[in-house]
Amino acid sequence: MPDSERDTVTKEWLQAELRSATRDLIILDCRSTNLYAECHIRSAVNFSIPSIMLRRLAAGKIDITSTIKCRILKQRIINGYKEGIFVLYHDADATNDTINVLHRRLKQDGCHVVCLEVRFTSV
Repeated sequence: MPDSERDTVTKEWLQAELRSATRDLIILDCRSTNLYAECHIRSAVNFSIPSIMLRRLAAGKIDITSTIKCRILKQRIINGYKEGIFVLYHDADATNDTINVLHRRLKQDGCHVVCLEVRFTSV
């Protein structure tokens, strides 16, 4: 599979993984903070950053952990960086730069990254 394509997982796979808790999943919600506050996948954390930070992340001028304020999340990402599976998702309306930049950076850093096959909706 070419690098430009993303590995995807189904919602059923994610449900099974969340129930079994056998792997270290780091689920990143790439939607806006408001949409995340309305509804999100259990154990997901919101990854919504200002556009200036997103551009710096895309350019390789900062690393992912420097964009995260929460110490617990930062440590979880550091611990699971090479061993964990990053699951990214966003909403149906987005041409979401955040998910594209985040996916590319995590892949460049050697992380296992997948995207939720179906875009997340609160329906």
